[in-house]
Amino acid sequence: MNNTITPFSINIPQAEIDDLNQRLALSRFPAGKTNDWKCGAPVPYLQKIAHYWQTTFNWKKQEAWLNQYPQYMANINGQPIHFLHIRSADPNAIPLMLIHGYPSSFVEFIKIADLLTNPPQHGTEPAVSFHLIIPSIPGFGFSIPSNDESWDLIKIAAVLAELMTTLGYEKFAVHGTDMGAGITGMLSAIAGHRLIGTHVNTDYTAVTGMGMLPQDLQSFSDLEKEQITRFRDYEKNETAYLKILSTKPQTLAYALTDSPVGLLGWIMEKFQAWTNAAKHLPEDAIGLDLMLTNISIYWFNKLGASAAYTLYDGMNMSFNWNTQNSDANTQPAAEQSWAPPKVPSAMAAFGGNGALLKKLLGPLGNPDRWSSYDEGLHFPAMECPELLAKDIYSFFQAYGAPTV
Repeated sequence: MNNTITPFSINIPQAEIDDLNQRLALSRFPAGKTNDWKCGAPVPYLQKIAHYWQTTFNWKKQEAWLNQYPQYMANINGQPIHFLHIRSADPNAIPLMLIHGYPSSFVEFIKIADLLTNPPQHGTEPAVSFHLIIPSIPGFGFSIPSNDESWDLIKIAAVLAELMTTLGYEKFAVHGTDMGAGITGMLSAIAGHRLIGTHVNTDYTAVTGMGMLPQDLQSFSDLEKEQITRFRDYEKNETAYLKILSTKPQTLAYALTDSPVGLLGWIMEKFQAWTNAAKHLPEDAIGLDLMLTNISIYWFNKLGASAAYTLYDGMNMSFNWNTQNSDANTQPAAEQSWAPPKVPSAMAAFGGNGALLKKLLGPLGNPDRWSSYDEGLHFPAMECPELLAKDIYSFFQAYGAPTV
């Protein structure tokens, strides 16, 4: 393999920043039927956020902040893969890959990076620390352009496993969220012999998006039935985005690529729906500049189409090892008798409803470690990074290896 890795630094030209600000200044807003979120992002709210994005948000400041972290561009079998590689001072640190989802990016994990690489600086002395590898999955962040081939979860898992090989990590650990959790599962299947363990987070929005709600409720308590009824309401009212992305991503891509307000409304609505309901607005849960940094990367890199197509491919994937798995070292020799090795696994549920979520996810198999928290929701690395870091520590202290 002629894979290469070169240093990378983000540098968006000023002309593109000026173009964004001009487009924001010329935006046309629709009439708003309501001022709540029932029908989507409210007009007065989005006008306020768009004005802040244009007049107050400082992309170059955020760019300099991101560039403090070592970044690289790998060429893996012809596909650009952008990633952060943040090493711990601990020589026995575990290589840990953090895999984001949609509509997120590598930015999702910035708040948690120092907690995992330098735990003593944050008042904790766990038995493990981590070297972090934080990739932009193909079609996201700066892992562009994505080639014309399908980028389903199996192929993404294979290219990320090869990235770790290129970096010299034979054994490594993985944490995934949203689509990244699915990629983590695929890594267990195709590269399980290399994994120290897998850790994923979940919440009720992820469970409803997976279609895991049961039809027969006889085995559930009255309280659980009430919770499932609320989940059904969420499934009915909040998952149209997934139906669009899994069927007609190209049509949506025009608005997300041409209109910054269209992109802003699309992603901010998800941040509002997928952050803890105890927080009135998404910026109360995450912080406005962090969300706009993520959204700006989507805008500058024209990710409306490429990210949508990656999700489309994931939702329409087929399990054909011979055509989907590009890593010859991980392909089973005899598919009929092959089974992936047992990989230590952990799942952490955020935003409450932990006992019910564990029950609903039971048919997928029980992880070696299950934990649940009332804080956060879909983006714990941004909402409650200390809590997520502690959960990752606890798992790998029990199942991980202090030296690799």
